[in-house]
Amino acid sequence: MYSDLHLENISDLVIYILIKLSKIISTVINPLVVAPITFGLLIYHDQTHIPRHLLFFISILFTTILPFFTIIYYKKLGKLSAYDAPLRQERIELLVIAAIYNAIGFILLDHLGASQLIKGLMFCYAINTAIVWGITIYWKISIHMVGIGGPIIALWFSGYNHPIIMGVIIILVGIARIILRAHTPAQVITGTIFAMVLAYIELTLLFL
Repeated sequence: MYSDLHLENISDLVIYILIKLSKIISTVINPLVVAPITFGLLIYHDQTHIPRHLLFFISILFTTILPFFTIIYYKKLGKLSAYDAPLRQERIELLVIAAIYNAIGFILLDHLGASQLIKGLMFCYAINTAIVWGITIYWKISIHMVGIGGPIIALWFSGYNHPIIMGVIIILVGIARIILRAHTPAQVITGTIFAMVLAYIELTLLFL
């Protein structure tokens, strides 16, 4: 009896720790954080005559800052049950707005003459977010994994070829989303493959 109770306590502790770690991973490695890191690495690694600070500001404005404050606004309106929009229906309108933000960002980067890879990544954000919106109407594909897969392809093209690190990040985030029951394994795997394949096709055919 005491042995069973002890085992149950250990099991509860392990589950508690896994959930806490999963929440930390999901918060730290989420699309709104990945975007500025990725654009920062691409922009400050790039040889350009355009002020890098301007390119970086435009990039994070339309991929992180505006989406972030839109989420805050929607939460205050009561349209979101939580800041990560856990319900599929809550994500639909936000994805439309995000796609518009990304499209404006792409137009501005293209107008300024940003490098192919930088404006190409913003193009991927706009198009892929629009496609994710269409999918989300019917199925809750993992936005976390979509938001990681595309940037990883862009970083790979820029010379940041670290497959082990990239693989570990994908696995950690994917497992975290499953542990939190935010997504099924199918939704996590589909989001990853979808983003990486689509970003590869878009960048190679249209920009590189």
